[in-house]
Amino acid sequence: MVPFPTGGIRGDGYIHHSYEGFYPDADPAEIARLKSVHRLPIDHIPMDINPVVMNTGDRLFLIDAGAGRTLTWRGDMGRLIDNLGAAGTDPKDIDAVLMTHLHPDHAFGLIHPDGSATFPNAKLFCTDREWAEWTDPENLNRNDFRSEWTGGAHEAVAPYRDRLRLFSVGETLFPGVSTFSVAGHTAGMCAYIFESEGQKIVFTGDVCHHQVYDPAHPEWYFHMDYDTNPQQAADAKTAIFAKVVTEGIRYHGYHFPFPGIGDVVPLGDGTYHFHPEAVAPRH
Repeated sequence: MVPFPTGGIRGDGYIHHSYEGFYPDADPAEIARLKSVHRLPIDHIPMDINPVVMNTGDRLFLIDAGAGRTLTWRGDMGRLIDNLGAAGTDPKDIDAVLMTHLHPDHAFGLIHPDGSATFPNAKLFCTDREWAEWTDPENLNRNDFRSEWTGGAHEAVAPYRDRLRLFSVGETLFPGVSTFSVAGHTAGMCAYIFESEGQKIVFTGDVCHHQVYDPAHPEWYFHMDYDTNPQQAADAKTAIFAKVVTEGIRYHGYHFPFPGIGDVVPLGDGTYHFHPEAVAPRH
């Protein structure tokens, strides 16, 4: 197995998210301090969109599919196909798409604007609990964002229903590919852990949304509207950080600055620091 992501993929783009609603239980003075210390933008939170291709030698895996070319959130999205091509990867060669969860910026890239499959030969993997939450037809009758997001999820997964594999969190899907619950942001969100020759890397979906705020304050809620269970989501951050530190697992943050890969280091007081790896081949 090749233990690390293939190089050269620039992800799917980025989102500009306002601070409104973000970290609702955070101390404003602490937010201001972290902005100043880390020279973060004052009026918005930039979040990269980082799907990753993993080449294990016998399979090409894609972890999450990006926002695609139909999502109109503030930012610049839908670049995954172009960047796959620039990296020498044909979407037809992807064998399996592993979904951390089915929110729009992770799932809508499963299809082209005409509704056809972006990855026509890939099997789609999703947890049973995630599938139940985001393909529930009852959501279509709601008067909030869940109606639109569920409708979009239905369209995104439609071409893959005959090659769908639902699984329970904790299952090992392939040799060297295991799963770990990070539920809270959604009811069935899961992380994927790849292991080879004693080395591990974990792809965590949206257990974190920012490379500074979340490691520094894993107890903070992300967003009361968009987390299915905000307290469970905060607990999942603490759990995944403890796991990667204890087991020496390299960490990938889907919304961290490209490529989103690095090491999480404990600071001894229940907080952490994310040390990113440079955009360079690893030998």
